[in-house]
Amino acid sequence: MKYFLAFLCLLEYRLHAFNQNTVPASEFQLEGDYLIGGLFDIHHVNASVYHDRPEAIDCTSKPVILSSYRRFQLMRFSVEEINNSTNLLPNVSLGYEIFDHCSDTQNFPGIFKLISDNGLIQPWDEPHKNLSKVIAVVGPFSSTDTLTLAPLFMMDLIPMVSYGAAASAFSEKVKFPSFLRTVHSNKYVIDVIVNIILHFNWRWVAFLNSDNDFGKDGLELFIKRIKDTEICLAYTKDLNVYTDYYQMFKQIEAHEIHTIIVFAPKSTAEAVIDSAIQLNITNKVWIAADTWSLNKRLPKEKGIENIGTVLGVSQPVVTITGFSDFIYASKSQNHCENAEQEMFCNQVCNCSNLSAEDIIAADPSFSFSVYSAVYAIAHALHNTLKCGYGGCNGNITAYPHMVLAQLKKSNFTLLNRSVKFDENGDPKFGSYSIVFWNHSGDAEEVGFYKFPPSVHSFINSTKIQWYTEGEVPISLCSPECPEGYAKKQTGIHKCCFNCQICPNGTYVNSTDALYPIGKYIPNSSNALAVTRPSLYSFLLWYFLPKCYIIIFQPHKNTQLYFQGLIQTYTKTISQ
Repeated sequence: MKYFLAFLCLLEYRLHAFNQNTVPASEFQLEGDYLIGGLFDIHHVNASVYHDRPEAIDCTSKPVILSSYRRFQLMRFSVEEINNSTNLLPNVSLGYEIFDHCSDTQNFPGIFKLISDNGLIQPWDEPHKNLSKVIAVVGPFSSTDTLTLAPLFMMDLIPMVSYGAAASAFSEKVKFPSFLRTVHSNKYVIDVIVNIILHFNWRWVAFLNSDNDFGKDGLELFIKRIKDTEICLAYTKDLNVYTDYYQMFKQIEAHEIHTIIVFAPKSTAEAVIDSAIQLNITNKVWIAADTWSLNKRLPKEKGIENIGTVLGVSQPVVTITGFSDFIYASKSQNHCENAEQEMFCNQVCNCSNLSAEDIIAADPSFSFSVYSAVYAIAHALHNTLKCGYGGCNGNITAYPHMVLAQLKKSNFTLLNRSVKFDENGDPKFGSYSIVFWNHSGDAEEVGFYKFPPSVHSFINSTKIQWYTEGEVPISLCSPECPEGYAKKQTGIHKCCFNCQICPNGTYVNSTDALYPIGKYIPNSSNALAVTRPSLYSFLLWYFLPKCYIIIFQPHKNTQLYFQGLIQTYTKTISQ
């Protein structure tokens, strides 16, 4: 029966609702004059599922991601709010077709449904013929999912507005001409992470990244970003379901690394932190990416206080008025009358056991990204249809490429935030918060990072409760050399060195290179490394002649004469 249903799903793209206790199809479908597609990973697949025949995955058999379900509900709320507005798209109704996108390789039936017309997919033999009612798509969340699906939407210039795909590749408009996003690329998150590391003078760090497009892009950007800094990347690890965390932490401890960056999705990061607790990893500073910095479970996990101090980069938490009321109303509705409504593969949730309180309290990350993505599409359609206060032009039929053209020109205000896109489809709005997991189990904001053109950052260190009980933790390969000593690098890392006393008659400049006294080095500002014999010789050379001249030849007691005397001395010792 399982394979039969999957086979029907792939060939005919249609399934009917069974009489079971599930969220009805109306949660995933809404009729309207124009439709917006939605792709949300409501359920999560940990690893690729082996199959020996064509088979679509049943997402409901996988664990629910509560934060993703919250974002799914936020799209529904945004569309309802727009439909109730008298200013935006007056007399035009928006609908949606949303799918649970839990796999990057086995969710294609839903994608084909979005780009098909009456079950048919064919290239344009005539302009605007055989097109779906879907004018744009919100999502998907992950970079890997987006890279897999994007070419299908790029083909007909159907706009994709992602609320979470942060890989750098999407800024390439030649490859992704109809892709936009309401989340900043990984470059900015990496900038904030590096800014935190430099602020606290940490130099010896580990970078743990997910073994996918998102994580590998983050690692590549991090390596480039620290190239001209004093930060050394001591250890890296690609994380997946097969990672041996015992061996990984054993190597980190062997390298004496005290600062660990975890650049990975929520589920992968949870596996890292859970393992750190179980393996009794202590005395570390953890830096969380925006994908898990506002995690609700981990800060309250038993033993979390033992692993050290957790800092993170997060999306600013934005209060969206009316969303909580929408969730309570949605959960209280009786959907029994829709039990026989026709629905499609992965348009079921099995989330009836989730309370309104659970959904509202879930990780709010990327909430404004979803909200602004839906509104950006609505504003673009509004402008395409030349809508005004009196209504919209009924003689205009909006097609995806027309909506795309208006999306690129987006310029509107939403919740006191200006929404714009640059030439690459990346947002020209927003900022990041810097958070600290306090002892109450909450992510407390301790700083911020504002984006160009006016970059500004701030960290209030006094709010952070370090595991060292007051002092900022140290993360160095080698301690700084004292005055009069030079660094001699040991191994491949510039952060690892021995301190050697400077030879007689030399000093160390700002690059730690040795120079003889008397040689002029521009902008050098380090201490001289002078031994006692050379100091005595200088005193004898300078002060004895000066005393003789003052007493017996006072006419030579001039500044010019003694400058020449010093120059003669320095030339002599440098030979």
